[in-house]
Amino acid sequence: PEPPHEELLGFYDRLRERVLGAVERHGGRFSEATVEALLLVPDIFLLLVRLSLDRRVPPRARALIVGAMAYFILPFDLLPEAVLGPVGYLDDLVLAAAVLSQVFGGELDTYSRVHWTGTHELPRVIERLTSSAEALLGQGLYGRLRRLLERHGVHLKR
Repeated sequence: PEPPHEELLGFYDRLRERVLGAVERHGGRFSEATVEALLLVPDIFLLLVRLSLDRRVPPRARALIVGAMAYFILPFDLLPEAVLGPVGYLDDLVLAAAVLSQVFGGELDTYSRVHWTGTHELPRVIERLTSSAEALLGQGLYGRLRRLLERHGVHLKR
């Protein structure tokens, strides 16, 4: 069997293909903010994988990061990908941004220099995602995600 990180990287490749395909086929139906967010999904997932494997990340932070990864992978969440396609990753993305924001606070630089593959500065990406979460998800879904996160000690900043 493949090592767990190889399976996760395979998931990353499939995720990237699905997101890029959806943006190419249906991008005109999405707002600019939604397209920008969707294009971040694979890079945020890869960051979670890399951080989960980095032994320098404190254990409590790693546990929350692994939980965020599980939320990405599990088929049943607030916006199920099986039903909605790649748009279903928006709640996963917001959840991951909230977790990263909380576990690292303003101290993402050390890790982002090593693990971040995105083209924009990671702290700005996280800030933009958490501040636009309600607009991306809608008020009702945003409230449900916020309550889910709070049950696990993570606060979604506006």
